[in-house]
Amino acid sequence: MNRFPQCYSPGFLLGFSPVFSPSLPAIFLALFAASNAVWGVDPLDWPNWRGPQQNNSSTEIGLVESWDPAGGPGSNLLWKNTELGGRSTPIVLNGKLFTLVRDQPGTETEAEKVVCVDAATGHKLWEYRMNVYLSEVPDTRVGWSSCVGDPETGRIYVQSVSGYFCCLEGDTGKLVWDRSLHEEMGLISTYGGRTNFPLVFEDQVIISAVIVGWGDADKYGFLARPAHRFLGLDKATGVIRWLSGTGISPYDTTYSTPVITTLAGQAAMVFASGDGAVWAMQPRTGKPLWHYPFSRMGINVAPLVTPDGRVFISHSEENTVGNTMGSISCLDGTKSGDLTGTEIWRNFEIMAGKSSPVTLGGWIYVLDDRAKLYIFDAETGEEISKKALGTTMRSTPLVADGKLYTCTNSGQWYILKPTADGVEILHKLRLDECENDGSPIVSHGRIYLPTSKALYCIGNAETTPASTPFPASPPESPSSADQVPTVVQVEPYDTLLAPGGEQQYKVRLYNSRGQLLREVPPTEVQFSVDGPGSATLDGTYTAPEAAEHQVALMVCKVGDLTGSGRIRVVPPLPWSFDFNTGEVPLTWIGGRIRYVIREQDGARFIAKRDLLPTPKDPNNKLGTRSQLAMGSLAMSNYTIQADFALDEGEGRLPDFGITNSCYTLSVRSMNRQLRLYSWSPHDYRTFAAVEFAPKPHTWYTLKLRVDPAEKQATVRGKLWPRGEQEPEAWTVEMTDAAPNLHGSPGLFGKSEVAEIFIDNIQVTSNE
Repeated sequence: MNRFPQCYSPGFLLGFSPVFSPSLPAIFLALFAASNAVWGVDPLDWPNWRGPQQNNSSTEIGLVESWDPAGGPGSNLLWKNTELGGRSTPIVLNGKLFTLVRDQPGTETEAEKVVCVDAATGHKLWEYRMNVYLSEVPDTRVGWSSCVGDPETGRIYVQSVSGYFCCLEGDTGKLVWDRSLHEEMGLISTYGGRTNFPLVFEDQVIISAVIVGWGDADKYGFLARPAHRFLGLDKATGVIRWLSGTGISPYDTTYSTPVITTLAGQAAMVFASGDGAVWAMQPRTGKPLWHYPFSRMGINVAPLVTPDGRVFISHSEENTVGNTMGSISCLDGTKSGDLTGTEIWRNFEIMAGKSSPVTLGGWIYVLDDRAKLYIFDAETGEEISKKALGTTMRSTPLVADGKLYTCTNSGQWYILKPTADGVEILHKLRLDECENDGSPIVSHGRIYLPTSKALYCIGNAETTPASTPFPASPPESPSSADQVPTVVQVEPYDTLLAPGGEQQYKVRLYNSRGQLLREVPPTEVQFSVDGPGSATLDGTYTAPEAAEHQVALMVCKVGDLTGSGRIRVVPPLPWSFDFNTGEVPLTWIGGRIRYVIREQDGARFIAKRDLLPTPKDPNNKLGTRSQLAMGSLAMSNYTIQADFALDEGEGRLPDFGITNSCYTLSVRSMNRQLRLYSWSPHDYRTFAAVEFAPKPHTWYTLKLRVDPAEKQATVRGKLWPRGEQEPEAWTVEMTDAAPNLHGSPGLFGKSEVAEIFIDNIQVTSNE
């Protein structure tokens, strides 16, 4: 389902002005034709931002050792494209370059988009637009993540800053499937903008985020509490196979990219988490293998894993031991369980929290947040050398052709060559008036450097691309060595149905090493239902016919092993929630953990709490600014209404809003506004607002109606004192020329200082 209109815009030679575009030699054209004839793994492609070896390292040789950003003959600048400027690191697959950028920046219709260009010439081939919605991310952080390409199919996978996750055909940009992970799974999209990167592994695509799901705290997978969680999806269909999380109530959202590797003969996914620990999981099941508490904040650096199973990781926050900030550790990734205190070596006060470590010639190179390059002996951790390169560092160096290629955040470019006691500078220049957040990459003899102002393609068109073979990867032990099943995987892991709806289930068995043994035929599975609904012998679940909001588990037993799939049953409109009986619906995404029943003067209502107590922190405020989703993202053309009152704390009031089709009508107490928007931080993106100063402990009614059309949406809101007659006129309204066509009803709340009280929620179809 494509949730946005006119997302797909194919075209050729659109908006591109080449700096220097020599004719391509026959070898380039032959390679391009061959790579597009049959899908396959091209060793010179760069299918994810960390490269084919997942370590920012390339085997290419004969690369240029200088260039001039001014362009012209002899400059080694093949092309420059200002439309592709941004913070994302590009990828290259099958002769095409893919990246994420802002779309129509600074306008009423600004959004995020995927752009595909010819990797050799920079000419645009197609683009795919994604609205920003239900997020407070600033415009300067749009395009945070990077695309990932699948060499097997040529498809591209993308996660936006809003948690919109999609699969596109690499040749055309045509949508294959998409999901809104915020509305479906409770993904948190914050002002910080940190967005995780997809990862393709075998027949899966894996993505992660801090997620607050549906259910209660002790059933249905414990997903009601926030955690940094990973989703394993079928890469062809987008169906969720498994979900697995790290520590409950993480410190923050993060963007550490996982590495798929083999540790002690076992496939493993190694990553740094929002809970401050480094983890390894089985990539086919999500089963944890080990964890290493490392930081008292979330970790953003991607791990470096070497073929011998060593894991190198750094951070720049408070350490879990001692009273210092920042460190770099070397771990033995072949171990299991809690790795606390088992480091091979660890160096403290290394403030490297953005740029990931790389390796070359037995040394570990890491750039700290102040752009100081540290070099360590990989075996012992002994400091070899350090060298200041600038003042701020965000990107990760590229290792290729026996050298390091890197750019500081302020645009200082270096080509560095290792020496016996450090590095020498082969080439240095300054790119003016730009920032560098994305990392340099290389593909087919061309180096690509992303900056905030432009994407540069650097190389010599007369040079034939060449490379040395990839180093051997450690083998995975064959599944034939362990045929004992230990895990029952039920697909889909999570589903939403209407009353009477049906879902067919698949069941797979995995051994203790996370290897697929077989798909189990229904005749060997004992199907049952925990909750309402029924199951047939062939593995079909049927939801009850009653028009109620209900949840259930499809339980699948194979021998002595059991697995289950989570089910929400959400009826068609109209809905009405007055809370005089019952509890907060289990079907609400982010409901039970954040909202509780309150009673006053004989009336029952719900309250969004200002504290979310956890075993670690009884006064935890994480998640007090949050969204709640009630139903299907396919819902459209409806109206939501709710009564609310605001408590007061520290002389301030909280904010409250209702959502409809990815639009929010919100009372912003500190700003003294009633505001209508889809993307909150910006005054230029289409919005509408009127002055309104709410009174504490006073009940009001909010009403939000969205009328979608093919090319625009009419969005209107009302506010009035509860108990008074509804005004005929709308209080605030707008027309959005870049509309959201559908989305789940929900609630927005920012309860950092005091609680929010809500009652009498109604959702009805528009007449």
